Amino acid sequence: MTELLKRLTAAPSRRYLSINVTDENYDRQLRDLAVYCKYSGVVSNITDFDEYLDNINPSIHTLSFLHILHFQIQSLQAKTKSDLPEDLLPGGRLWTRVSKFLKTFDPIQIRYAGHEWRQLVELPRLAVKLIRDALCQLDLSFGVFTSVHLIFVKLALRSASYTIALPILDRLLCHFPTGVNTIHHESFLCSEDDTSVAFITDVSGLSAKLTYRDHLQYYLYSGMIYMALKKWDQALHCLSAVISSPALNSVSKIMAEAYKKWILASLLGYGKLQSLSRMISPHVMRVYQSLAKPYISLADTFEKGDLQKMRAEIELGQTIWRIDNNAGLVSQLFDAFDKYTVLKLGRTFSALTMADVRQRVSASSGNSHNVEGFVASLVMSNALRATLSHLPGLESLAMLRFSSAPESAVVREETVRIRLIEAGLAANTVSERIRQSNRILELCQENLQTLAKSQKWADNTGRSSEAGGSFDIDEDLMGDGH
Repeated sequence: MTELLKRLTAAPSRRYLSINVTDENYDRQLRDLAVYCKYSGVVSNITDFDEYLDNINPSIHTLSFLHILHFQIQSLQAKTKSDLPEDLLPGGRLWTRVSKFLKTFDPIQIRYAGHEWRQLVELPRLAVKLIRDALCQLDLSFGVFTSVHLIFVKLALRSASYTIALPILDRLLCHFPTGVNTIHHESFLCSEDDTSVAFITDVSGLSAKLTYRDHLQYYLYSGMIYMALKKWDQALHCLSAVISSPALNSVSKIMAEAYKKWILASLLGYGKLQSLSRMISPHVMRVYQSLAKPYISLADTFEKGDLQKMRAEIELGQTIWRIDNNAGLVSQLFDAFDKYTVLKLGRTFSALTMADVRQRVSASSGNSHNVEGFVASLVMSNALRATLSHLPGLESLAMLRFSSAPESAVVREETVRIRLIEAGLAANTVSERIRQSNRILELCQENLQTLAKSQKWADNTGRSSEAGGSFDIDEDLMGDGH
């Protein structure tokens, strides 16, 4: 065991190496270790996996630990004929090892065992929090979309783990895994200066093959999670990404579903339909409107403030809402109707008794509907700028006074400060993406060929000048380049 353990721990994490170890040497060490673990047969001949795993630190010797753990899980699955043996369930013998590994693995060493890492992350019923930790640990700071993202968001939605999903959903996704020949990359896989764009490729194993449908599904599910959290801005952004995706003659079922949810999210979050991207062609918009006629009719009734007609529309379309899995969202429209009715009152009146307010809002919950409590919740959440008070000696008579005073200077300054911080972060993100894109474009094969051809033209120009002739390179570029 001593000799094998020494071989398995020969290439520790980068922070434990001498600063004199070059990327080239470290890359060679990790590649040799990956081949040794995977193809030498040494790992498959281990009789006591636990003994080795107890003596290998997953954060320092990630590559060796993962290969041993991966083979142990495969052996257990074959023995039990189950994809998820009891030992891998929470509280099981291997559950603690898997949990610790996904939280602490070395993100550089994992680049050399992408397939094994992804198979571990994709274990059935693996906890949402563990997959989130694994994605965060992998360092996807440059927003590369992977198949693990889709699995994660599906699991988060099904398990109602909405808040847990936010650290991943809030990250911008700007890239897909690249082809190995797409980027002319001279650095090594272990380079600490590389971004996730460089090491998450089609053959890295860190992502399965992706399709256009996967991208649409991810943003649809993300939008649904944001809707569950009532984060309407983010929800509309995600749903709009699906709706405005390129389409030729028709739209997919996923896109139509996103459009229906976008209508409901607009009503619930803002009381009216929001504007959509101008990138959507008029033909595609007509297709959307044709497929979502009941939703458009419902939105029109909501915006007009016709409660009775809205109630009739909702009742008439019960089957449609249920088939589309939107019945829960539609049922929330009553409270949203009340909310925006009260907000409209503030633009007309300076004060109203609760009896007057009660006459103007719906009794969506029957006689037990607590209008005063509902209005109080709007005031406390800052959705309504007003005060609610009881008159002296008349405790049963409440008065709602709408505030017409402008926001205080402190509030305005804080609002501006927050917006400036958000704008600064967004600008930094965009700037970094532009630098990364420029770097990719500069190193791509097509650009290198163009540079070589330009150099050839420059040489030809020099020779032509010496011979007494000349030509304009710009004009030559418009031709065939010969």
